[in-house]
Amino acid sequence: MDFELREGERLDDLVRDGMRLIQRPDQFCFSLDSVLLAHFVRVRRKDRIVDLGTGTAVIPLLLTAFGAEDVVGIEKNPVMAELAERNIKGNRKEGKIRIVCGDYCEAPSLFPTGAFTSAVVNPPYREVGRGALNEKAGVASACHELTASLPDVFRAAAYLLAFGGRLTMVHRADRVGDLLAEGRAVRMEAKRLRFVYSHEGEEAVRVLCEWKYGGHPGVIVEPPLIVHEKDGSYTEEVRAIYGK
Repeated sequence: MDFELREGERLDDLVRDGMRLIQRPDQFCFSLDSVLLAHFVRVRRKDRIVDLGTGTAVIPLLLTAFGAEDVVGIEKNPVMAELAERNIKGNRKEGKIRIVCGDYCEAPSLFPTGAFTSAVVNPPYREVGRGALNEKAGVASACHELTASLPDVFRAAAYLLAFGGRLTMVHRADRVGDLLAEGRAVRMEAKRLRFVYSHEGEEAVRVLCEWKYGGHPGVIVEPPLIVHEKDGSYTEEVRAIYGK
């Protein structure tokens, strides 16, 4: 593996399959949310997967560790798209992952409808006007719905997915009502939910969701995922998800 670091960049260990990842703190660095999401995705051998807003391509890279063979990452920010390309080449995943520099909100200009069987997204969590905007533009757009609202995400996924395809997402737990409503508005029925808790006994902070495009009503709520032990260390399950 060959990674050429530039000024302001760092190289992090993904653990899985010995992969590594170049990151730029002045743009946006992946968090545990991306790792949990990649692990929650049900990967099938013949899936054609699209990652909406791929950033550094961390999710496509992790998905290949779980068996994905055909992944496209869409990234609007040309700086991040170029970084994603270098991460794919550095990990020698060119045969499994492709990066498209473009806006997934304009999906019809990028792909024909129904081009994918699975879509994955770790979208901006906060509505504009809620919470302070980060002074770094790349971080701000990743955290707030500046370039893509929740309805935009669902409309793009509905266009890109074939009938019966699956959308998998991580989001804030307190927006689960919005998530279910927006999904149903584009004929997506939630099929699996798993709430994520920082510590046992606290309120949920995140929710992992899977929808089926054109699916029938009926959702499975999976057991809670606890991130930290009482002493602050990761739980055994989270360590396993990280591959440690």
